[in-house]
Amino acid sequence: MKKPRLGFFKYSCCAGCEFQVMYFQKHIIETLTKFDFVFAKMILRGGNYHGPFDIALIEGTITEAWQADELKRIREQSTFLFAIGSCAIDGGIPAIKSTIPELEAEKKVYKNLSTIHSIRPHSVDAYVKVDGYIRGCPPGERDLYEALSSVIMGKKPDFLQYSVCIECKLKGNICVLIAYDMPCMGPVTNAGCGALCPSMNRACYACYGPMKQANGPALAKKFKLMGLSRDDIVRKFTLFGADSIEFRKAMDIYED
Repeated sequence: MKKPRLGFFKYSCCAGCEFQVMYFQKHIIETLTKFDFVFAKMILRGGNYHGPFDIALIEGTITEAWQADELKRIREQSTFLFAIGSCAIDGGIPAIKSTIPELEAEKKVYKNLSTIHSIRPHSVDAYVKVDGYIRGCPPGERDLYEALSSVIMGKKPDFLQYSVCIECKLKGNICVLIAYDMPCMGPVTNAGCGALCPSMNRACYACYGPMKQANGPALAKKFKLMGLSRDDIVRKFTLFGADSIEFRKAMDIYED
């Protein structure tokens, strides 16, 4: 029986998602041996760039037109396509610049703009159908295992659909937002990290992106009452999720 063909593609990002796959624990490595890695730029030399692929993993934000065109080609060549990491799912770090005009952002970084052909940064699902989201910066082992094993077993992946607050409750953590008045993003952030930061008495900073139907405006108002400035609140909601509808809605409180 032939192994499923897997392609791993990166766009605007730090490539941390691809390296994270290399560093995962033993049972992830065992799962990966069930796939034929045909393309992974940061892991393999050469490889089949053109497909077809049984599963494509896409990391990085789309920030140039050629990336969008290539992504559409990969989608056409792939049975399943998963967005992996915060950049691919919610815009991540590259999408921070979407809070200001594109030209202004470019001028802050580059002296010569003649060779720059950037577009407004968007997540992968702004351009193609996505079959699942492997969240995190870097991504979590549980979700990657769930995505890969679902392809092998022919089932729909079961990704967590609740907030980091639930993970805190399951671990018996004291709420750092209520008890310690820390500006924690846990109430609006998708679970999967195991409440890593709150477990260390630190505020969640939303590296797993927004939970579905997250009430960003309510948390932004809470932060405002706590004394955070507008800029501080904007930074909290745009650090990893500037391209997400849920986090953009948090800025509605400033329209009053």
